[in-house]
Amino acid sequence: MNQRNEKEYEILKSKFFLRLFGIPSIVLVFLSFLSMILDEGGDSLTLGDIFSIDILLVLLWFGISFLITLGVHEINRNRAQSIKKESSSRKKTNSIDSRIGVDKKELETATNLSANLHSKVIKTGMLLLFVLTIVSLWGALIIVFMVNEMNHRHGFDFVKDMWIFWCLLPIPILSILLGFKYKKAGFKCTKNIVAGFIIGFLLLIYGSFCRFPTYSEDYSKLDAYRDMIDVELPEHGELHIQDWNNGDKLEYTVVSVYYDKQDVRNLVNSIENSDNWILSTEIKSLLTIFLPSSFRSNSDTYFSIYNQSTNQYNTIPEASGDYEIYAMKYDQSEKLLEIHKFVYSYR
Repeated sequence: MNQRNEKEYEILKSKFFLRLFGIPSIVLVFLSFLSMILDEGGDSLTLGDIFSIDILLVLLWFGISFLITLGVHEINRNRAQSIKKESSSRKKTNSIDSRIGVDKKELETATNLSANLHSKVIKTGMLLLFVLTIVSLWGALIIVFMVNEMNHRHGFDFVKDMWIFWCLLPIPILSILLGFKYKKAGFKCTKNIVAGFIIGFLLLIYGSFCRFPTYSEDYSKLDAYRDMIDVELPEHGELHIQDWNNGDKLEYTVVSVYYDKQDVRNLVNSIENSDNWILSTEIKSLLTIFLPSSFRSNSDTYFSIYNQSTNQYNTIPEASGDYEIYAMKYDQSEKLLEIHKFVYSYR
């Protein structure tokens, strides 16, 4: 047990491990904080969120770095033992040759056994690195999914966490470097090189998605719709705004507000007590022409249809024409407020 502990301590204090673990970990922390600074959306990650994500990734990379260093340590140890045995055998051979003859085939056999052991360690290590390289892509996907669940990402906001793919780039890079090194030594490492380039390229591309624009907007932009909503809204929320093309509805804009992190009791009470909001199961069939196809009636969902052109709620126009409509929905179970703004040609 003491020898095992000493071995693990020797690995942890080695320069190879400190560099392999330390440099990517520092880069990870730097990139995560840089991502927070550059994120101009209204739902930026908090310092606590970044800390928890970094701890998870650093611990994962610690385990990977330890296994890689352990493999390299075993290779170097076996190589040193092989050289030591060969040197010792040569000394014994010279001593024996001065007195009696010796069977040189036995010496060659011993040398070959040591070389085979060294070869097996390298082959096993490169095979494990190949598997780890392939798994790193799926590992990054799993980590991104977990982080998205932790941060309650909505819509296209999941791309904000895609920088995590970059944190696993050291694995395919190491596979490429060691692949070229041991291929020159006569080992079959082509698969490590190919897998390293392919997985590394995919990790690089997927990671770059974090810079893609999303539909997130500052929550203050909801002020332009407060008068139409006509209920008491929480002070904070996650706002998404996007423009659509929707058949007979022109100039179509969808506003989605997520309140899953907020206290919405006042919002629900004001909707239930408002004359302008109707339980979805009780809305008049004539008004359904203004409802988007994505609206579904439920016992905990409310609708409100505001005609800005006539300044009326939940009414059918008296004359044909083009009307600016705000079709609104609040889903209590999802804590989601939706506003669909469009121009409708009523005939």
